[in-house]
Amino acid sequence: MPGSYPLTDIDGSSVLKALALSQGVMPFTCKRAYVYRLESSGKRQEIPVELREILHRKAPDVPLQANDILYIPDSPGKRLSAATLDHLAGFGSSVASGMLVWH
Repeated sequence: MPGSYPLTDIDGSSVLKALALSQGVMPFTCKRAYVYRLESSGKRQEIPVELREILHRKAPDVPLQANDILYIPDSPGKRLSAATLDHLAGFGSSVASGMLVWH
C-alpha cells in the first residue's frame, strides 16, 4: 500500500521489514526499487535495490538507516499489459455471450 511508514526500529530496519509494514508490494511494481540515503554533504545518494531478487531470496535484504526513503516505482509496461489483456478478455466474453444469445 503506497504511503509513508515511519520505522521505529532503526537498528534492525530493512527493505523486507518496510514491505511487511506496508502490506507487501502492488501488482504492477517494478523489479527494481531505490533507497535514497542522505549523505553528510546534504545530497541524497540513490541506491538501487533488486526488489524481485530479495523477495525470491536470491539476494540479501538491504538494511535501512535513519532518514532513508524506500521508493518502489510503478511499472507502466506491466500495467499496460494487464489492461490490454483485461480488455481482450472482456471483448472475447462479450462476443461469446452475444453469439450465445443470437444463436
